[in-house]
Amino acid sequence: MATTPAYLPPRESENFGSDLAGMFAFFADPAGAARRVHRRWFWIAPLTTVILVSILAGIGMEPIVRQVSALMPVRPGATPEQQQRAIEIGIAAQRIFTPLSVLVMILIQSVILYGTASALTIRGKFREFLNLVAGCSLISSALTSIAAVIILRSKGEVSSVAELTPALGLDIFLPPDANKFVTGLLGYFSVFQLWWIVMMVLIVSAAFRVSKGKALATVTPLILLGLLMRIGLALFRGQR
Repeated sequence: MATTPAYLPPRESENFGSDLAGMFAFFADPAGAARRVHRRWFWIAPLTTVILVSILAGIGMEPIVRQVSALMPVRPGATPEQQQRAIEIGIAAQRIFTPLSVLVMILIQSVILYGTASALTIRGKFREFLNLVAGCSLISSALTSIAAVIILRSKGEVSSVAELTPALGLDIFLPPDANKFVTGLLGYFSVFQLWWIVMMVLIVSAAFRVSKGKALATVTPLILLGLLMRIGLALFRGQR
């Protein structure tokens, strides 16, 4: 005869408020974050938060961008008024581009992670990987944006476009004339990026019940993507 357990823990309600509270698990509680990964609509809360932070960070950066733009020479054939108008148009476009780029990047990472997991025979739904990427973007995107704004605003004098992306990784120890490839490579390994990698691996392992080695293999394509983007940015901007 089947018996009924004397106690069943109450199932946590799935609503936007509990999802907001559950976001904090992605900072230091892999088991708690793993439970959120299996929710249907959890991704909405962290994605909304990350986009909001990116918008506020962009607003906080606008005075610095204007300061740097004012130091740039006027383009040939343009008047100072035309130059200023172009700057304002660029800033306005950035307000739209920044949150849109955050959304697109999270979707791309989710697709890559879902594809890699499927190739490694990790069974999961796309929305679970979307939940995972959106939750961990609180570290890789939101915290990084906040740290960059704090550093730049406390720095005071910013005189070049390269300085608009402050060193947050091991590139902080490099001289200004260091090789751009090396700068990009070391610049990827910041406290926030390493934190993101650790949490991604631990949450994948806990959520899908796989070894940490297999979880790391699943996350590796995202690590390589981020590394290539950082190197590309360093080569393009000639940072530091």
